[in-house]
Amino acid sequence: QQEMATVRMQFDHEEEEDEVPNRADNNRGSDWIHALESGNLITAAERDEYRDISFRGNWTLSSCKIDGDGFGVNELLSDSVDSYWQSDGPQPHMITVEFPRKTDISFLALFLDFKSDESYTPNKVLVRLGSSLMHLDDQFEHDLNEPVGWQILDLRRGSYAKRAFVLQLHVVQNHQNGRDTHIRHMRVVGPSRSRFDPVKRSLVTPQVHNLLRNTEPEIGDENGDPILNNLRHVPEPPLMPVSSLSSKLQLMRMIR
Repeated sequence: QQEMATVRMQFDHEEEEDEVPNRADNNRGSDWIHALESGNLITAAERDEYRDISFRGNWTLSSCKIDGDGFGVNELLSDSVDSYWQSDGPQPHMITVEFPRKTDISFLALFLDFKSDESYTPNKVLVRLGSSLMHLDDQFEHDLNEPVGWQILDLRRGSYAKRAFVLQLHVVQNHQNGRDTHIRHMRVVGPSRSRFDPVKRSLVTPQVHNLLRNTEPEIGDENGDPILNNLRHVPEPPLMPVSSLSSKLQLMRMIR
């Protein structure tokens, strides 16, 4: 029987600086940043431009083993490499992360250990992104060959982060045709600062419009994909007369 488990993850442990030298590299949930550098996905100078956004989402598992001390979301998001999520149901096994607002997503980091988990280790995964569970339009398929350590799935389009409300990971196949799966860590990584300024997007004034028309910044659409339109050709927005605006405000007061 397939069981559902939903957990709102909040981190209550801040890593102390003296903990870092006492552990091996790339073996804890907080070490995904090293994997990005070693995989040449970012440079050392870009470390501060990315952050773990896992705690912002609501996590749902398609199933999990309930024996022993637990094999669910808490283990999946813990910092201990000895813990892991273990599914307990038919394939595909799924992890769903739903964000309360549209979120920039750059990478998905999975910590896998074929040497320890063997047939429980994913061999093929599928990442789906979209605006809702019913509209997961973007798909990324990734093959894994006896992975050990952090596996980074680059979800960007060029240098642009994808924007989505929902991220869903499907474990399509395991090594040696295994049935259930083990994932020891999973982290959703996004840019530290969005390219979309919510203030500029909400204001529609001649001053902002003129500022945009005199510059050609690199922008993207609502999904984070690049737009090549020349902003100088955007028509002037219509101006509302002050008298008309006053009349509308008076009418609103009367209605209230």
